[in-house]
Amino acid sequence: MSRHGGAKPDKGEGQEAKPSGGQSAAGGPSGEAADRTGRRQEQVPSRAGSDRREGWGRYLVAPRPMGLLAGGVPPLEASALFKLLEEDAQVEPVAQLRPPRSSGLEAIAGPYPVCPPVAVVKMPEERARTLAANPQLVVEIDQPLTYTPTSAPGGGSGLLLADPLLAVTLQESDQIRVLVRGSDGKAVPDAQVWAVGAAAVHGVSGEDGRVSLRLAADTPATLRALYVRPESGYWPARIDSPQPTDEGEITVEVTALAETFEGFPERAVTGWGVQAMRLHQLPPTYRGHGIKIALLDSGVHTAHPDLKDTVQAGRDFTGTDGTWQRDSTGNGTRCAGIIAAADNHTGITGIAAEAELHALKLFPGGRVSDLLQAIDYCLEQDIDIAQISLAYALPSQLVAWKVMDAHAAGITLIAPAGDTAGPVTYPAALPGVLSVGALAHTGAYPATSPLASTRPPWPGFYPAPFTPIGPGIDLAAPGTAVLTTTIGDGYTPADGTSLAAAHVTALAALLLAHHDHLRTHNTPRTPTRAGHLLTLLRTACRPLPGTHPQHLGAGIADAPTALGTPTPWQQEPPAHLLHTTASGSYPPRP
Repeated sequence: MSRHGGAKPDKGEGQEAKPSGGQSAAGGPSGEAADRTGRRQEQVPSRAGSDRREGWGRYLVAPRPMGLLAGGVPPLEASALFKLLEEDAQVEPVAQLRPPRSSGLEAIAGPYPVCPPVAVVKMPEERARTLAANPQLVVEIDQPLTYTPTSAPGGGSGLLLADPLLAVTLQESDQIRVLVRGSDGKAVPDAQVWAVGAAAVHGVSGEDGRVSLRLAADTPATLRALYVRPESGYWPARIDSPQPTDEGEITVEVTALAETFEGFPERAVTGWGVQAMRLHQLPPTYRGHGIKIALLDSGVHTAHPDLKDTVQAGRDFTGTDGTWQRDSTGNGTRCAGIIAAADNHTGITGIAAEAELHALKLFPGGRVSDLLQAIDYCLEQDIDIAQISLAYALPSQLVAWKVMDAHAAGITLIAPAGDTAGPVTYPAALPGVLSVGALAHTGAYPATSPLASTRPPWPGFYPAPFTPIGPGIDLAAPGTAVLTTTIGDGYTPADGTSLAAAHVTALAALLLAHHDHLRTHNTPRTPTRAGHLLTLLRTACRPLPGTHPQHLGAGIADAPTALGTPTPWQQEPPAHLLHTTASGSYPPRP
């Protein structure tokens, strides 16, 4: 993580004079209304007949802060800009983002924040280019948020996908049936199934464990692999070169978690990630009490028995289903379990089980404009740590400025490096955001796991196959075969850099709650505190044997070292430093 660049704008930059005469800054009736997220947001008068038009896109337009203007260029007040946009026949206003700065951490970041008020508009690309040429303005695409962003045409960042138009399709497509069956003999419903060949096809198993897949560009003989990810209760599996029976069915057996962890979930399990970071060696009173964490993700399934009392509040910024208590992907629920699952002596226990968790829903349907509002929520609600699990493809100056405002208010921002196996994604690549890569361990998953095909010949830690490596990674944490909560009331082993980031987010909460120099009750929320926390996290890492020091930053985060309660540790963890239960470990000790 590099240091912030540039200077904080001078007094008055990005600020506009209050309108008078009962008119709002946008020229309409005065007053504010609650937007779809519940935030206060000025009403924008609609333009009759402004339906969606071909060639129009969604953009963010803001006045460039005074301290960042070229010499001799006068500043433009936000109210004047918004009025001009509303009067422009080629612009359709959508929203105005005017975060209040009168209370909470926002008062610390203000009254002169770096990020100015922002107009969300729709307009033709040609009009956007014209406005972007104005040195007084910042114009950006209001990009969609996703987990693994791909580059726009000519974007030059993210992953480039193969052109689907190059696939040679069959006039009469083949079809295969897949039966997903557990090692306990039960049919496994709701399992995600991918068949990968020249193209990839996907389906979900029904109550009988079966799913039919239509192969548009493959025959059964050309399939390279089948991937199966059960919703809960079983390990994922991969079958190479799958061959159907004469009846056209392929049976995939997935290993039940109860076979790996005896008595689970009735008997609690301590995951290999907790042990690898030596979190289990901390005093049992270290629970993160009093720390507020925001999880910017897909919402959280708060009906899960481990999460129903630990997720304190939230907000839906997508406007799709109206509630942050429903998780559309399961990723938010998986991260929430690592951070704050209740200690109820069953299943798993969160690393910071007594922290106050806020679920901010940004996927599916969220955009960069929603991310800006979600960070403002963190400012308003005095959030201590925000994990941003979602990413976007192209650099955003407005998000970079909003990150600076959050840092000025003492908020620590943590983000997964991305599951791209390539460049670090945004916002993890931004200065001021702690970027976390993912580690795997050769003994942490069964031989049928998809990770088995990527493990190295030596035992121990290695970079997860999907994690970015190299410059831009600050540190690493366990991000494969992590046992955690899932949609419903069950548990699942999960992979991803967002899972690794959740480990670091929880450790950061323990530092703020229990470190002598960081405890919230006697240390004010300032950029100094945030900087000290980030420095502790980066410097309290163990180097990874056999890994180049620049591949995964400072190495794996080490909890006792960070909290000042060091205990001896071995350079290479033994094979039994893995999943353990009261009845033993996985894999068994030699």
